[in-house]
Amino acid sequence: MVDNTENFEELSFEEMLNQYAPKQVQRGEIVEAEIISKERDYSYLDIKGATEGIVRTEEIAEFEVGDIIRVAITEDSDDEGHIRVSRRAVVQEEAVVKLEAALENKEVVSGTIVRKVNGGYIVEVMAHSAFMPNSLSQIRKDSTENVIGLEVDVIIKDIKTERNRKKILVSRRDVVAMVEAEAFAKLSENQIVEVEVKSVLKFGLSVRVENVLGFIHISEISWGKVDDLNTLYKAGDKIKAQIITLDAEKKSLKLSIKQLSQDPWATAAEKYTVDTTVEGEVTKIVKFGAFVKLEDGIEGLVHISDFSWNNKKINLGEFISAGDKVQVRILDLNSEDKKLKLGIKQLSVDPWAIIDEKFKEGDTATGTIVDTKPYGVFVEVEEGIDAFIHTSDFAWAKLENKLSVGDKVEFKILAIDKENKKIKGGIKQLTKSPWEILSEEVGVGSIVTKKISSIADFGIFIDMGHGLDGMIHISQVSKDFVKDLKEKFEVGQEVTAEVIEISAADQKVKLSIKKIELDADKNEDAELLKKYGMTE
Repeated sequence: MVDNTENFEELSFEEMLNQYAPKQVQRGEIVEAEIISKERDYSYLDIKGATEGIVRTEEIAEFEVGDIIRVAITEDSDDEGHIRVSRRAVVQEEAVVKLEAALENKEVVSGTIVRKVNGGYIVEVMAHSAFMPNSLSQIRKDSTENVIGLEVDVIIKDIKTERNRKKILVSRRDVVAMVEAEAFAKLSENQIVEVEVKSVLKFGLSVRVENVLGFIHISEISWGKVDDLNTLYKAGDKIKAQIITLDAEKKSLKLSIKQLSQDPWATAAEKYTVDTTVEGEVTKIVKFGAFVKLEDGIEGLVHISDFSWNNKKINLGEFISAGDKVQVRILDLNSEDKKLKLGIKQLSVDPWAIIDEKFKEGDTATGTIVDTKPYGVFVEVEEGIDAFIHTSDFAWAKLENKLSVGDKVEFKILAIDKENKKIKGGIKQLTKSPWEILSEEVGVGSIVTKKISSIADFGIFIDMGHGLDGMIHISQVSKDFVKDLKEKFEVGQEVTAEVIEISAADQKVKLSIKKIELDADKNEDAELLKKYGMTE
């Protein structure tokens, strides 16, 4: 064993003090220290060869007791002999090199948004506070999202030193642009991808394909018509879609869902042929008809004129409702223009095609009044066949009772126009006309005694019965000249006259008083001649 006592004794007191006393440390100096305890707010360090240091526990949260760490001296010893140190200052110093390298190499670094300030956000990056302007934040001004504490990837845009402090400018927008550019480079047109629905809009879906935003227009959702996207999708849905246009420069990505399946119109002509009957579903009713879907993407129109053979205006609501399953006849199909014309009335025979087998002119028919006009009524004889009766054919005399919709009527068919699908009818023709009756009662040469119904300047009218008047012209009222008829005759006066003309076709009766008077004179002359063989 070596004896060092002699050597020890030879050392001066000052030399021994310098050898064994703690070494002095300077403010700003970076030293190594061992963590000897961790409390809630502060932790204590053994600064080798010096003294105890004290540091905020939050600065060394990732370390454990016994770990050796590097810290910076920030303050001299306090009253208890503890030296204030900072781990954050070391980290910041070490980070400056990394930040400058990231700036030069345009590297992406991670940071945390710590607070909102005027014009942007403060982001903590490698223990440094950096400023991220609103324009570079990728955070909408109207966003209600709480971004404080949000971890974000940023690019270092600039580093400046002012008053021994680093002023750092960062951008999140540049990172998003880089990520989008990389993502765009992996995509290609016609590629099938999985997308996530970000929002459902009235005119389409806003979606995300990994890190790229895209859009699916409502017309690209389905080969069929889509009215409300909210009934089909919601935010967060994952769906398959095909890329149809891709423009990395404009950052435009458009996709389609319907392109994943074949256009049903491509095979429509093979599945559906004209004049065949198929079943479909009513999707919408409009004022000019109804749309009927045969399958997804194949929809046709039943025009209002193709619901019934009857030409009168119909209420579609009485025939069908949206959602109804109906049988329809295919009238026309154009795959190129994607047009399909359908009919319902064509499921039955056009009654006008066989009208000759059912009705003939002169036949008596019955029906129900379905429409009234100031000039007549329309009577439904059977489904698809209406007859029209003019007001002049209601009755021979003025009709006291008004005809109304729903009334049952009997009438005679006066004319049939098959080409124009029209039937003319008459009610009064079921009975003899007053003129026919009068013609049976009187004839030319008949002598009648009737009352005067009215007097005109040119003659007098007498009541012939059955609602008819006969006329005695002023030249036939007397064998003598009569200047003023009202001086010789009055209304209600009975006169005897001879029928000199009657025509049921022309509805005309002419009479003469003069003829009776002249005949009477002739008879008197004949009697005198017979009796006396002479005349006056």
